[in-house]
Amino acid sequence: MRIEAVRIDGRQALSQGGLTADDVVQLVRSEEFTWIDIDISNTTERALTELLVDRLDFHPATVLDCYQPSAYHQPKMDEEQNYKFITFLYFEQQQNGALTVRELNVYVGETYAITVHRHPCEAYLAAFKQMPKHISEYQQRAILFLHHILDTVVDGFKPILHGIEQRGDELELAVLRGERRHLLIVPPFKRHHLELSDMRRILESRQALVMLRRTLAGEKAIVDQLVGEYDYEDAPEESEEIAIYYRDISDHIGKYLEIIESETGTLNHLMEVHTLITGHRTNEIVYVLTIISTVMLPLNLVVGFWGMNFENLWFAHHWAGIWIVVALMLTISGGLLWFFRSKDWI
Repeated sequence: MRIEAVRIDGRQALSQGGLTADDVVQLVRSEEFTWIDIDISNTTERALTELLVDRLDFHPATVLDCYQPSAYHQPKMDEEQNYKFITFLYFEQQQNGALTVRELNVYVGETYAITVHRHPCEAYLAAFKQMPKHISEYQQRAILFLHHILDTVVDGFKPILHGIEQRGDELELAVLRGERRHLLIVPPFKRHHLELSDMRRILESRQALVMLRRTLAGEKAIVDQLVGEYDYEDAPEESEEIAIYYRDISDHIGKYLEIIESETGTLNHLMEVHTLITGHRTNEIVYVLTIISTVMLPLNLVVGFWGMNFENLWFAHHWAGIWIVVALMLTISGGLLWFFRSKDWI
């Protein structure tokens, strides 16, 4: 279990690393505000339980939440008598564009904020260590540092959404190019693979947007609840200012949700266009094959008729018999094509 902390002594932020459980207990009980980070990627649930439950008197269910798989978690906030337990989700983008969900659990008391995570998040930790200067100007430093944490996590959604927007533009071009693929010299099986690849990418982007929307909606509910706790009638000036900070996060999440809704509509439209293009191309293929089959059917009849083994078959012994049959076949084919054209079928 790796533990490090940043303590505000007056207006100065002091970093401490390699801490023990005894150090954590002492910092939590100190009157100076301290942020403590606990990385539990290489520790057991029992060790964390001994620290958080047995020594700091946190609820055992919160420790279970810290270890429960991410697939079963959503953003949430539990309020106990003297602390809040908040679970916020963030996403890591893999090289193939897939999103991996991660959790950041936060305990917030009057003079401390404790972050607990199962996966390395060095980029976020580096951002957390950049203590906002305004924290030292308030008495409720822990709740303002919580704002700093949540604001950093929410800002992490911006590059992910930007990447999804870029992939949406690429998909739009790919789908529109697909309308002209039948004019290109592309092997049929390769063309079919490209079409399936486009649909797969659209579905993957839609799935990512669903996860992002569900997560951000839950996190917005938590932030709005925090705003309501500090923005009330006859609230002191410091509480109103804290509410303003959290309302700013809520506004950011609202903008991200608008982007998600817009991108979802774009992807739905792309799916419809992709389906229409694919269906139109299929109809064209069936259309051509139907014409060929219809034209060839009477020719098969002619060939079958003159292929019968009868001595007295018409034109069988005529010197121009083959040309007469060929002319008959050409006349039938031309007549059928003229008939289809007169009906505006081709």
